Amino acid sequence: MKYFQNIHDMDRKDTQHKLPAGWLLLFVGLIVFVGYYIAAFTPGISGWTQAGEYEQSMKK
Repeated sequence: MKYFQNIHDMDRKDTQHKLPAGWLLLFVGLIVFVGYYIAAFTPGISGWTQAGEYEQSMKK
């Protein structure tokens, strides 16, 4: 049990309040993807509808 008495002293002080670069990249990527998804598939913004897509596929 003597290993866990000073667990806070074992923390690295230089990275204590920073996100890892991969997590930050994932977070920013998800925000960009959500922005694209909303812009591409919201009928009020892009005009895309599922019914319109179905009609186009039936014409072919």
